[in-house]
Amino acid sequence: MQKISFTRFQGILVGTAAIAIMLFVSACAGVGTNTGQSTTNTTTNTPSTSTTQAQQTTTTQSPSPTAQAVAFKAGGISFIGPVKSITSSSLVMSAPNGQTYTMTITAQTDRSAYGGTLPAVGASVNMDSTINPDGSLTATILKPAQPGDPDLNNIAYTGITTSPVGVDRVLHFTAGTKSYTFAIPVAADLSDFGGNAQAIGVNMSVKVKVAYPVNSIVSVGNASATTGG
Repeated sequence: MQKISFTRFQGILVGTAAIAIMLFVSACAGVGTNTGQSTTNTTTNTPSTSTTQAQQTTTTQSPSPTAQAVAFKAGGISFIGPVKSITSSSLVMSAPNGQTYTMTITAQTDRSAYGGTLPAVGASVNMDSTINPDGSLTATILKPAQPGDPDLNNIAYTGITTSPVGVDRVLHFTAGTKSYTFAIPVAADLSDFGGNAQAIGVNMSVKVKVAYPVNSIVSVGNASATTGG
């Protein structure tokens, strides 16, 4: 009876030791396992700003007369415009280019269209003038403007070319004491030169009609072959 009890006790002791060993092995295995979460480093890249230098748009400006004073060359200006003020000796008119011109009236000024009298303030007048060596203007012809006149928005400059017209079709001329530069459009009337812009040479007397406000040449003629405005 005692022998049997001792044998059972040994069995329980061996079983308990086996369970203890298993628990110890499991615990060691758990300690060796790394269950920590990996940390993702998020880097925020600040985009670099590239400064783009804006390119300037080249604007093709309508050709316009220069304001440069030059040596005097015989010339004149003709246009149609309203009378701003008038006396027996001078006339002030507005031109199609928005400028105001003052002309001297002399005994030689042709006023036959007004019966020898003078136009009234506010009247639309077709005026021709010559440019004096000091740059002033003298009215040569005064006559009433006609409704529908094709030159209502034009100024006609009479002057002398200062260089030949090249393949660029740019006309340079002097009228009185001012130099002017205009590009000649393909549609411009060049009948006095056979339709050929390059037939316009240097030191030629020309009459150049320019339309405003677009500053575009309407025609270039031989000044010696034209009269009036």
